[in-house]
Amino acid sequence: MSVKSLIVTTKFTRAKREHKCRANKKHIISQHDFRLEVKNERNWDKYCMHCAAIIIKKMQQDSAFICEQFIASK
Repeated sequence: MSVKSLIVTTKFTRAKREHKCRANKKHIISQHDFRLEVKNERNWDKYCMHCAAIIIKKMQQDSAFICEQFIASK
């Protein structure tokens, strides 16, 4: 049986060149800085580590809420 995942494909990588953060264009991802990459259809959205922390915190909150709803529905 195949199990569906609610989490999209993500990875942490080092930037090979300078980029702007997808969430905030004022945030610059310099060459060799770590960044979060999130799969978006055929492309990868790139986020600075500051925005990555916010995204991960939001994901944790959403996951906790879904778990609470699941437990309450039993």
